[in-house]
Amino acid sequence: MPNNLTVTVEDDLWSEMKKHSEIRLSAVMKEAAREKLQALAILKRLASKTSLSEKDIEAFSVKLGKRITRRP
Repeated sequence: MPNNLTVTVEDDLWSEMKKHSEIRLSAVMKEAAREKLQALAILKRLASKTSLSEKDIEAFSVKLGKRITRRP
């Protein structure tokens, strides 16, 4: 059975979203949720196999992600 989700976004983001009516935002949200859940599952598996804490692994993954995307 499908469930509904209400999402609140800032005005500037909403304005940009409205410019792209061809994008199925519900599909985007579902995919983002799937990706995040997969990342959390990997994080949990890694945390169970190391002496690092989940917080340490998450901090490392954020740094790695920024390096990969070349963000500051």
